[in-house]
Parts: sequence; structure tokens; C-alpha cells
Amino acid sequence: MADLKRQERLQPALLDRLLDDDPSNPAESVDKRVLTLNQLRASVLRDLAWLFNTIAPLTSDDEALTRAGSSVVNFGLPPLAGHSASSIDIPAVERLLTKAIADFEPRIVRSSLRVRARQEAEEMNHNSLSFEIEGDLWAHPMPLRLLLTTELDLETGHVQVLPADASRRRR
Repeated sequence: MADLKRQERLQPALLDRLLDDDPSNPAESVDKRVLTLNQLRASVLRDLAWLFNTIAPLTSDDEALTRAGSSVVNFGLPPLAGHSASSIDIPAVERLLTKAIADFEPRIVRSSLRVRARQEAEEMNHNSLSFEIEGDLWAHPMPLRLLLTTELDLETGHVQVLPADASRRRR
């Protein structure tokens, strides 16, 4: 990593920089302060899983009335557990996912973001929905393509975020 110019180095997210994995060691090595492209991709997957598995406290009515609707106060998604796939407005869930990513994941270039439901018969069943998330991760010297599959369990509300190739191998 020493061959990268200072402005080309990818830094971990602020939370990762604030956490101290080794409190007994006062100095951090360069590999803890700089990310590889694979580490960047892994941290975005982890952070999207945290985002999608957090319930936002404000309702859509509250969001419309206050600025808090798109602030960190409302981090997460509205509760989706307890619904059947047939009763869910799939385009509305696509919009919810897109808005959550746009509001809370700045490492994904907003103009490149696409969220689409996977509605093939094997992707859908009575208690889960599957979405494909695609976009570019900000990276220097050029963006890194990101393709993810998101599995939403409507019984528990749990959301699993996987690289698209990993979700295909599971079947």
C-alpha cells in the first residue's frame, strides 16, 4: 500500500476509525488505517446489513413533517415483519431500500444506485422477498462495481445482504 498516493488511499468508515481493536497497542499500523478494495466491499456489505436490520423509529407521516426523517435519527427501515409477500407493495420496498442507501451509505455513488426486486418464481415465496442492489462504490482511481442480493425474511424481519455471486452459489 506504500505505492499509493495519499489521496488515493481508501479510509475505513468513521465508526471503524473510532473503534480500537487493540487498546493495548497505542500505534496503529498502516493496514488498519487504509482499506483494500476487498475490505471496502466487505465493510459496505456489513454496514448495509446493519442498516437494513435496524428499524427506523419514525413513520412515513413523521418523515414528511420533519427533517429528522432523513437524518441519522431515522437510521434503518420501517418494520416489514409480519406481512406476506403478496400483501407487500414491492415498488414501495424498492423505494425504501433506495432511500435508505442514498441517505445512509455515502460510499455508493447515488447516481449509479439501482434496486430491483427479483420476482422469478424461485426467488419469491410466501414469506420472503429478494432484491438486487447494484451501484458503484467510490474508489480512486476509478469506481468499484457492486452487485448484491438482499434476502428479506418477512416472518422475522431479518435481512441478509450477500454478494450476488454468493447468493447464486447457495441455490
